[in-house]
Amino acid sequence: DYPFRTKHTITFAGATTNAWGDDGGTLDGGAVFTVTGIVLIKVIAACTTLLDSDGAATLSLGITGDTAIFLPVETATQIDAGQLWVNDASNVTYIIAGEEAAAIDNIPEYLLNGNDLILTIAGGANVTSGVIDFYALWKPISDDGSVTAPDN
Repeated sequence: DYPFRTKHTITFAGATTNAWGDDGGTLDGGAVFTVTGIVLIKVIAACTTLLDSDGAATLSLGITGDTAIFLPVETATQIDAGQLWVNDASNVTYIIAGEEAAAIDNIPEYLLNGNDLILTIAGGANVTSGVIDFYALWKPISDDGSVTAPDN
């Protein structure tokens, strides 16, 4: 059902000003995926290097105005290598695909119209290290529908 896949690897270095993971830095609320036109999309986040922080840093993935619709607020240090960050703040090594969009432990899908997917860092702390591969599975609805990974 999703003919296209776009990948964006985020390497956290929040101890560095304005890097990914810097709470309040220029990439806090930065675009993980840029959406043009109307698309149907779902996101999978796979941690390849466990996350660490200098406090109680949290992260979430969503859109402006609803920053956790794709992936809920999660404490960074709870996301370990080999885990999938899913829609219930409980990370697992596997999930059941095909559940209803409102169910927990699922991969929700959304119809977006030019809404970029943004990663928000909070908790008054930085995500100092770790790597997450974000995968957008999507299909265009409008003629100009597309999903790209920005160079950041």
